[in-house]
Amino acid sequence: MSNPFFRFKQFIVHQHLCAMKISTDSCLFGAWAAQHFKDGQKSLDIGAGTGLLSLMISQKHLLHIDAVEIEASCYNQLKENITLSNWKEQITPIHCNILDIHGSAVYDSIISNPPFYENQLLSDVHTVNLARHQTGLTLENLFKKVDEILRVHGLFQLLMPAFRKQECIDIASMYGFYPTRIADVKQSPRHDSFRVMFSFMKEKSNLIHEQITIKDHQNNYTEDFSALLKDYYLYL
Repeated sequence: MSNPFFRFKQFIVHQHLCAMKISTDSCLFGAWAAQHFKDGQKSLDIGAGTGLLSLMISQKHLLHIDAVEIEASCYNQLKENITLSNWKEQITPIHCNILDIHGSAVYDSIISNPPFYENQLLSDVHTVNLARHQTGLTLENLFKKVDEILRVHGLFQLLMPAFRKQECIDIASMYGFYPTRIADVKQSPRHDSFRVMFSFMKEKSNLIHEQITIKDHQNNYTEDFSALLKDYYLYL
């Protein structure tokens, strides 16, 4: 059974009401992405879940985040986690389908750890399907919506499974987005990449491409991973 909460240095995330639990790669993504936000931005977290990404970003920056979650029980968990945090004035939980957000809402930065196991075996549990699969949100629909609500010089950051890397780049290009940063994520030096983290913008720039390995040959966190998570993880 998963731990009902996850304690960080400056906040606690309860997760018993959410189908998808906190994972190492989602924590890494939050820390990596938080580097690229700026104070004063109006931001959006698509598929906010427990609120992990919004909380990690708010710990680093003075900005406002709309945290959108479609699944009802997880939305209640999101509200709880935000209310218990130091940043309840910065984060607004919103219970809706992101596709229902109108183009009149414009954001400086958008982040998403979306449901991404499209075309894989569905769970018997409906809430897990909503959280994990693209039963209601395809990658193309996601980019289409981001294209509508992101400012011209805005930043869109996205976590994807590694096997969808090229597909993601191709779909992004259909909507005029170019990757400015790509980070391939490996569990260890012995493993292939299993996640990829993207930063997209509407303008071409020199692409920064990096690789982050979570554990070394001795099963300890690597220097790169520790540097990113040291302000969040209790024992780093």
